[in-house]
Amino acid sequence: MLGFLRSLKKNRRLLTDLVGRDLRARYVGSSMGFFWSVIFPIVNLVVYMFVFSVVLDARWGPNQAKEETALLMLAGIIVWQAFAESMSRMTNTLVENQNLIQKVVFPSEVLPPYLVLSSLINMLIGTAITLLGVAWFAYLHPIVYDPATPPEHVLALSWSLCSLPVLMLLQALFTVGLGYLFSALNLFLRDIYHVMGVALQVWMFLTPIFYPAKKVSEAGMTWVLEYNPMYWLVDSYRNALLYGIWPKLPIVARFGAVALLAFVLGSVFFMRQKPRFPDLL
Repeated sequence: MLGFLRSLKKNRRLLTDLVGRDLRARYVGSSMGFFWSVIFPIVNLVVYMFVFSVVLDARWGPNQAKEETALLMLAGIIVWQAFAESMSRMTNTLVENQNLIQKVVFPSEVLPPYLVLSSLINMLIGTAITLLGVAWFAYLHPIVYDPATPPEHVLALSWSLCSLPVLMLLQALFTVGLGYLFSALNLFLRDIYHVMGVALQVWMFLTPIFYPAKKVSEAGMTWVLEYNPMYWLVDSYRNALLYGIWPKLPIVARFGAVALLAFVLGSVFFMRQKPRFPDLL
């Protein structure tokens, strides 16, 4: 484990270069370039407001505006997209970079982390768009609620935003740990990559992103929430981003323990199998 951490530190320059190259490659040949990272969250916000709030009339509460519902969904989906994109790409990253691993002395342990960092940078842009939406509907064009049925929480910005770096660090540990595990397993069984796509789709709908968590409890499936780390993470982000509420310490501590466990197990397994990678590829 210590050797693994030393390797990451030693190759931090390579890690930074890979992240920069990946961000540039996303929009190579595009006239608008990196600005597409700003457009996507705005388009998502408009789409969610129309489909779920206008067409389906989805609400988290009885006195909730469609704008707040859209922000709740946007806050959830930017977190999920960063996670799902990283997992999908990391699972097959060793296969896609087999020429480097087979022909040169290449530190393959930098491959999963650089993909996670790239996704988190794009997530930051979506986070900024979400905060602008909160500021607009909380202060510049405030939502008017029915006094007879006041909402449980109202949109607000506060010092709870200081918790975002901690949440992002834990998210990175959790995602990289799983990436190390499944990228190595994918060399033994190439079906892992295809199964991952299906598993992420199922996991997304088991996570309250497009519907309120209370619906799960009302259906008698509370265990889906209790054993779903991504729900803990998404709910913590929503509290900090939208309502100015500090994430619940027990939930953050629980997710932190799971993230650290995933990182340790995944990285140890990855490094133990690393000498076999050229032969498996």
